[in-house]
Amino acid sequence: MHLLSHPMLALSALACSTALAMTGDSVAVPFRGAWVPAKATCESPLKLVIDANVVTFVNGAQRAEFKKLEQCFSCMGRDVQDMTLLSTEAMGDSPLMITLDGRKKSRPGVSVDLGNDKKLAARFPLGNAALKKCP
Repeated sequence: MHLLSHPMLALSALACSTALAMTGDSVAVPFRGAWVPAKATCESPLKLVIDANVVTFVNGAQRAEFKKLEQCFSCMGRDVQDMTLLSTEAMGDSPLMITLDGRKKSRPGVSVDLGNDKKLAARFPLGNAALKKCP
């Protein structure tokens, strides 16, 4: 049996972590802006606002802001292109999971899953359907 040395283990761990392609860099420009439920008007009090490094859930006067974000470009699988998962820095335990769908370049899509935080989901009932971007 062959055992790996500590430097080899560190190198293997680094290779695995970069394979996930996670980064705290800014969110791509096509996804930035205000997003509302697909059947709502842009004046809806319920929305998701995505900025370069912050996402804010809004429901009237209620707000929940998340600044420590991670993006995973390969979490959808090796054969899936132009799909990014956006979450907090605690990817597995994140209260939110936002899917950024860039497959249609002329019409990027966003959907939200708040399944890990029932209180957040109750305050901001965006559902699991795709959202639409407002000008």
